[in-house]
Amino acid sequence: MTTGKTWSAEEKLQTVLEGMAPRASISEVCSCHGISSIAYYEWRAKALAGMKQGLRTVPGGAETALRRENARLKKPVAEYALINDRLQETLEGRPSGKNDGGSS
Repeated sequence: MTTGKTWSAEEKLQTVLEGMAPRASISEVCSCHGISSIAYYEWRAKALAGMKQGLRTVPGGAETALRRENARLKKPVAEYALINDRLQETLEGRPSGKNDGGSS
């Protein structure tokens, strides 16, 4: 029954949603799209598993990932700030590594 066509995720989702509509006939949906009922039920199972994964509450979840990324990006910014300070000290003739003008 399959046509050898490669289905996009959007096409698969649309087909699954059609089959999940009230009073939908799975055999009619499959016939209309040229797929087997086995393919339909596999797509539906994967779609539902993806929905379940998307609804899971992970402590910190995306916020934790963003905090890690933020921390990772702060390190090179701090390093470049130190390099910039040293370059300014060198260009201005100030002693390197002393912020108090060398009075200590």
